[in-house]
Amino acid sequence: MQTYSHFLMTAVLSRHLKRRKVSVHTGAFLLGSVLPDIPFTVLTLVYETYYLWIAPLAPVQTWRSIMEYLHFDVFYRDPIWIVAHNLFHAPLILLTCGLAGFSLRRRWHWGNALLWFAGGAGLHSLIDVATHHSDGPLIFFPLNWTYRFASPISYWESDYHAGIVAPLEHALDLLFLCRSSWRFCYQIKKCIAKSVTRVVASVSTKHQQRGAHV
Repeated sequence: MQTYSHFLMTAVLSRHLKRRKVSVHTGAFLLGSVLPDIPFTVLTLVYETYYLWIAPLAPVQTWRSIMEYLHFDVFYRDPIWIVAHNLFHAPLILLTCGLAGFSLRRRWHWGNALLWFAGGAGLHSLIDVATHHSDGPLIFFPLNWTYRFASPISYWESDYHAGIVAPLEHALDLLFLCRSSWRFCYQIKKCIAKSVTRVVASVSTKHQQRGAHV
């Protein structure tokens, strides 16, 4: 799933939990929804720049050819890429972080943040396991550096129903955005109504005070 889809889904879930009076650490929860993908993005940009401008891989190359080499070769065998991509994707690591946050949440203020960060990253990882066929998170990392669950569906591989999964993902994104926009407009309208009411009440009070003096 795309990183922005993770963010939108987690944001909607966060609001839903808050309405149910759950004490969500929103910042940590949302950070957990996107941070797992950041190292992959940074490595792609750095290596793309390196191979394109400093150490070319071939006499004739493009951004696309370099990206294919990075994502279909280096991604699976380079320890730097493996560690960076799975550090915040690995279920075992996130479970450890979640348990640590849960046990420390009453003693240290950052314990609750760690718990919700692990929850956001865990949700991200769970969705990725379900929507990646060949390049999903390493399930048992760091104990095992090769095993990935091969999901029967993928959001980007056409051989595994990406033609259905990707449109559904973006339809959900649109739904989340519309709902968020409606709620934002409603809150703005509510704030304006309150401001107008206060102004009218203030003006009315002043008129009454003037009438009393007369």
